[in-house]
Amino acid sequence: MDVPAFRERLLRLAPKDPLVLAVSGGGDSVALALLVKEAGRQAVVAHLDHGLRPESPLDQAFVRALAERLGFPFFTERVEVARIAQARGENLEAVAREVRYAFLHRVAREVGARAILTAHTLDDQAETVLLQLLQGTARATGIREREGIVVRPLLAHTREELRAYLRARGEAWREDPTNQDPALDRNFLRLFVFPLLEERFPAAKRALARFAEARAEEEGVLERQAEARLLPDPRFFVPAFRAAPLLEAPLAVRRRALRRLLEKLGLRPEARLVLLLEEALRGRPQTLPGGVLARRKGGTLFLLPPRPRLPLPPGFRRPAPGDYLERPSGRKRLVDFLAEKGVPRELKPLWPVRAEGSRVVEVLGLYPPPPEEAHMAEALAEAASAFREGEVPVGAVLVLPGRVLRAHNRVEGLRDPTAHAEMLLLREAGPEARGGRLYVTLEPCLMCHHALAQAGVEVVYGAENLKEGALTRFGLPTRARGGVRERECAKLLRDFFARLREGCRSG
Repeated sequence: MDVPAFRERLLRLAPKDPLVLAVSGGGDSVALALLVKEAGRQAVVAHLDHGLRPESPLDQAFVRALAERLGFPFFTERVEVARIAQARGENLEAVAREVRYAFLHRVAREVGARAILTAHTLDDQAETVLLQLLQGTARATGIREREGIVVRPLLAHTREELRAYLRARGEAWREDPTNQDPALDRNFLRLFVFPLLEERFPAAKRALARFAEARAEEEGVLERQAEARLLPDPRFFVPAFRAAPLLEAPLAVRRRALRRLLEKLGLRPEARLVLLLEEALRGRPQTLPGGVLARRKGGTLFLLPPRPRLPLPPGFRRPAPGDYLERPSGRKRLVDFLAEKGVPRELKPLWPVRAEGSRVVEVLGLYPPPPEEAHMAEALAEAASAFREGEVPVGAVLVLPGRVLRAHNRVEGLRDPTAHAEMLLLREAGPEARGGRLYVTLEPCLMCHHALAQAGVEVVYGAENLKEGALTRFGLPTRARGGVRERECAKLLRDFFARLREGCRSG
């Protein structure tokens, strides 16, 4: 082992002390503790007893003695992991990992540490990559060198290198007998698959580790693109995302984004589940593991838990048959109003309302119309003016402290290709635009997106711009919300282009 090289790598990954060392007593984690000591760093040793083996108290005593010998403070807990897994009905290995990392983070908070060091090796990396490929996660990114405050400084080293380091120092370590159980997938790969692979391909593990390294470099770029496509729709009380940015994304980016959705739901991002979400995006509802219903309504993809819980504020109740809204435009059945607002049928009977008998006077978050809907109504009025003038019907409203500015497209009237509603408002507002909020009927194009981003303006749009939208068409990250009065915004555009086509046919 090259201790100076380890010291430099550790300084790059975790520059500040103290460090939390996850030490099980096995050879890899013992080597980690010794290397950290040789590197001259300050650390504490953390050991979790999972309560899975009769000899686990001996492991704890061994690690305690090691910590004392190295002069590192020792933290330990015992958790009956099997009992927790059984009570939850979950996978034992997954629960053990969750409990272990929760313990390590508690220790880190207690001692003020900014890094938790684990002893994952090159062998662990190779096993993880192969396991991910075989399980069909479609990611195969392996183990990351740094994830949050968790750092893995031994990923470049094999288990055999670390054992040789320990033997050269005359150090002992504990062996976990469960590592010989082939019923566990990782053990099966370690005991049976890799010996065969390395007999034919001696550099198999290093090749898999290099593959993981290359994937990790690509991952950052693709993950940012995928995350940009996940535009939440916060009007609803369940996970909901705009559908068009996902549907219009390149296939690889869309599927990556859908895998992120699955992970947010706590599901393994298997290829078959990604395909189910793609079906849901295209309008065919699908049920995911755990009873989550993926369903698209209008421009929104909903992920509905089996028993959605919508908070019921004081003075509110659930909808009842016969409920109606008395609006200035006339009476409307509550169920029709909720449908108009894009509420899926599963949420209609749960949506909180305040009523006087059957007359609903408030629908939580939807009626009376929130300010964003009122501002979008003004933008729609501007878009209608553009329609009458023969311009592409896009209207916008810029809300600033103390004043509101309005504009619509004037490209034809001014003979200026940059005279989009957004650009006209930015020119009028000047430096005062910074910190404002823009309501626009159509998702901004690339030109407007860059200008709005430079001006520091937040965007709320109505309909997605499938041809030129900065996010939907080009995938640029955006400070935007979409879908407000989407149907009205989209209808105005459809009517305009239908009139253009009719004019072309008449001509």
